[in-house]
Amino acid sequence: MSKLNKIIFLILIVTRLSSGATISGFVKDSISGEPLAFANIYLEREKFGTTSNFKGFFVLDGIPAGRHTLVVSYVGFKEKRVSLFLRSDEKLRLNIKLSPAVEVGESLVVLGRRDLGERSINVGQIIVHHNAVRDIPQLAEPDLFRSLQLLPGVTTVSDFSSALYIWGGVPSENLVTIDGIDVYNVNHLGGVFSAFNVDAIKEVNLVKGGFPARWGGRVGSVIEVINKEGNRNSVHGMFMTSLLSTHGLLEGPLCDFGTWMVAARRTYFDIITSAMEKLNILDVEKVPYHFTDAHSKVTMDLPNGDKISLSGYYGKDLFDLEEDDTVVLGWGNWTISLNYSHVFGHGHFGNFLLAYSDCDDRFEGAGSEIMHDFVRDLTLRADLMLAKGNHTIEYGGVAKRLSVQNRVDVVDFGGRLWSWLHQTYLVSGYIQDEWRITPLWRISGGLRANYSWLGHYKLFAPRFSIQRTIDEKTRAKIALGRYYQFIMSVPKFEEMGISLFDTWVMADERIKPMWADHAVFHIETEHIPSVPITVDAYYKRIGNVLRHKAYFTDVFWKMFDQGEGKSFGVDLMARFDLKGFKGWVAYSHGYVINKFSEFAGGKPFYPKHDKRHQVNILLQKNIGKGYTLSLGWVYTTGMPYTEPIGKFVMPYLNGSDFNPFWREMRYYYGGYNNKRVPPYHRLDVGIYKHAEYGKMRVEWFLQVLNVYNRKNIYAYYYSNYYDPYEEGQPQREAIRMFPLLPTFGLSVRF
Repeated sequence: MSKLNKIIFLILIVTRLSSGATISGFVKDSISGEPLAFANIYLEREKFGTTSNFKGFFVLDGIPAGRHTLVVSYVGFKEKRVSLFLRSDEKLRLNIKLSPAVEVGESLVVLGRRDLGERSINVGQIIVHHNAVRDIPQLAEPDLFRSLQLLPGVTTVSDFSSALYIWGGVPSENLVTIDGIDVYNVNHLGGVFSAFNVDAIKEVNLVKGGFPARWGGRVGSVIEVINKEGNRNSVHGMFMTSLLSTHGLLEGPLCDFGTWMVAARRTYFDIITSAMEKLNILDVEKVPYHFTDAHSKVTMDLPNGDKISLSGYYGKDLFDLEEDDTVVLGWGNWTISLNYSHVFGHGHFGNFLLAYSDCDDRFEGAGSEIMHDFVRDLTLRADLMLAKGNHTIEYGGVAKRLSVQNRVDVVDFGGRLWSWLHQTYLVSGYIQDEWRITPLWRISGGLRANYSWLGHYKLFAPRFSIQRTIDEKTRAKIALGRYYQFIMSVPKFEEMGISLFDTWVMADERIKPMWADHAVFHIETEHIPSVPITVDAYYKRIGNVLRHKAYFTDVFWKMFDQGEGKSFGVDLMARFDLKGFKGWVAYSHGYVINKFSEFAGGKPFYPKHDKRHQVNILLQKNIGKGYTLSLGWVYTTGMPYTEPIGKFVMPYLNGSDFNPFWREMRYYYGGYNNKRVPPYHRLDVGIYKHAEYGKMRVEWFLQVLNVYNRKNIYAYYYSNYYDPYEEGQPQREAIRMFPLLPTFGLSVRF
């Protein structure tokens, strides 16, 4: 029997495991008609419970005949209870519409809590609603990735970057998708802004580790971004402007059978600094940089609950110094996808995706192209869900055609310095079964099979998780898994902590694919009223980690060291909703250790993103008359750096002249990243005013970042060109991060 026939046979067997009534359908927003992903659905005082998927679809199967009460809840919406009388083997289709719990602008949604611990077996999973992103103090404007940095186990290297380091993993180890499409460059301005416009985002699903078999291709974490579909009842929009950017959104119904949504954003660093330069304000010179991005989505409803949608994303950064006859830098992404979801029958749902993603970096000088890197990804994907009795089976597959180019032309060196183009096909298939054994025990087992034409790798990745309900308010989970990654991004400027013009590398005969093993323990309790507490402990072991060598060669694979790493730690998070105060307190304690046989003497070392301690506190309070106060405080251990412990001078011998010229000082080092900069901490404060004028809602905000003007240090700089005859230890200079920084903005929603 072939493998495919075995899978089909297994699915058919499961469909015969039990009988009973089935309830299926979609959960939607009653006002906009948007599907509500990850809503909580269960039968009151019974063992049957689940969550809606990313399309809002849910299934409860194997329900005994009789009278039941169906409960549906979603953060920020009123809980809905539906009384049902079900006959044996009845197939009931419902469309559940939930109403907002409060009037818009009356309070803020801080974090998307869906009672995921009770209804989902995934560990380390957090759902973030777009309101939570919008109402947290940010640099100049709301930003998705900077908001995620306030969650436990998520960190960054500096104020200058929004790149996410999750449970010790580097940004390229995160699987970032938008409406199911892989996005390869997720940052603007070298990392200061993330690539996603908050206005177009409905919510974000973050899984920090131990994720199940339906996700693959990365060894770290999952960041699943879900775009809005658009309002089904009327045309709505918003416009927002701040010190550095302007963005807007329009959405509405498509006749009587669908929706549309379009959002766009542009910064104006170039316009503002040019005006300041012409007006001689603060002696500022023009900064010829801006970025533009846009989201769009059209959704059409088909009979029997089916949907088809066309999504697009475009983002482009441009740093144009051509006026000075120097360089033009540009980088960005664009994606397009066709998505079709189909309900095969009660308890059987499928989603099918055809997508193209293009990530492109260009560096041009004096009219000649100097560097051109790209990643191009054509994807065909199928994800299906089948529920029967106490089993929920998810299965599917993905086929990718990947192209990666790394090319450098330097006119001064006679043209082409190097050019490498790698292409391959990646095919993956998966199956996983979540089995609710008893009301107290739930297990999930899965397998993901991977094949790459480049290198002919056949790799299998098993996944396993188990959940034990200790009592009605306390649950514990364990997850184990193996993960593989065939396309990796290697920072060119790792020492600086900057994500710009990274080198994308594809696994082949010489460069092995990355792999990782995850072990995660999670426990959560709600015994303290209105203060749910979660604890995550994790251990990750990673192999075939890549690092740029200090020199370049004409052989591609020789430009990298391959090593190994591990990370482990614990996260503690307490959320609260007490007497009008909302927010959370989070603490993380973790270690990240890397080792390369040809680097740092082959000794283990702590990389730049190793942060031993991290504390995040977020507090929000509705202070009346439409005003909301938001406070955010963060503390982290300082970033590692390499400190010299001594110095010597190098002689310069000219031909037969034996009298040396002592021209250059060099340093002795006591080990790579042997010291740390001082601890980082910062307080941000924001005040928001919400007002309504008929159908128009106006919001303005004033934010102050780094209120007490903490002089946080990004790095220390040591020069190799001090006077060689100067005595004493080498001198260092500090590169500091953002000082006290006020910002303000205004938005109008209609």
